[in-house]
Amino acid sequence: MKLCQKFQALISGVSCESIPSQHLHFTLFSYLTRKRIQALRMQMACHLRSVSLPTRPHSLVLKVDKELQKLRDCVASPSSTAEMICNAFEGIRNLNECIEELVCLPSNRNGLLHTQQKKLVEEELERSVEVLDLCGKMRDTLATRKVHIQDLLSALRRGRYAAMASKVQSCIRSVKTGDKDIKKMMTSKHGPLSSIKENSDLFIVVRLLRESREITASLLQSVLSFLCNQIVRPKSSNWSFVSKAFNKKKVACEEWQEVANFAFASYSCKDMDNERVSRIRKQLQTLEANIEGLENGVDFLFRRLIQTRVAPLNVLSS
Repeated sequence: MKLCQKFQALISGVSCESIPSQHLHFTLFSYLTRKRIQALRMQMACHLRSVSLPTRPHSLVLKVDKELQKLRDCVASPSSTAEMICNAFEGIRNLNECIEELVCLPSNRNGLLHTQQKKLVEEELERSVEVLDLCGKMRDTLATRKVHIQDLLSALRRGRYAAMASKVQSCIRSVKTGDKDIKKMMTSKHGPLSSIKENSDLFIVVRLLRESREITASLLQSVLSFLCNQIVRPKSSNWSFVSKAFNKKKVACEEWQEVANFAFASYSCKDMDNERVSRIRKQLQTLEANIEGLENGVDFLFRRLIQTRVAPLNVLSS
């Protein structure tokens, strides 16, 4: 009789006397061993399921980090153009959309309501108002810059070349205040994240909120750099103030460089040939178009930042 038949006979009431004792012991041992193995397998399966959820970053986090790196590359570029900056505004849009989705995830919504985490998010929301203020100042600066360019075009059209140098000086001075405001915000301090477990979902959300705010401020600083830092001082003491007004970083803008040189040359009524005047006119028109593109980008950024604030505000008020 097979082992399973012997054991079935045992449990069905068959007399144990009909089964040799050594077979009975072996059958019981085999049965218990199989049961033990089955129980261990079930325990291992449960254990594997419990640890099969690694702390892998959410796909949105990976996407945000990718967008942040693109923006850092743009801001760090020593030759940013108006087109590159306008593309960066699109990157800011993608960045903030992903952050909104992260904030709205159920696990993050619940976690943000804890006292300490709530305080950190409220701090970030408060500081994001500073970036909104900077956007407002940037819009004013761009509007002023466009007026200056239109004045230069008017002076060029009327042949008032000597007046162009003073208008270029006014154009430069108009952006210095905004540059100081952004630098002040960039050097301000914020609270530590030590109260949140590192690499937790909440830690990542608050970190991304901060990095998004900081890269946005850096992008605004790049706009200011585009407006004035590209001017290289002509060989004259009359323009020494220009080099003092700028950072070491230069932003590529050959059109504005030649306009500045032309304005300085016109101050001495030199090199006023029609061909050069025509070229300067086209370059000023290109600059005006670039300013309008930057204006649209800053307007879009302003609206996008307001939308991004809505998600965490709704969570905190729920």
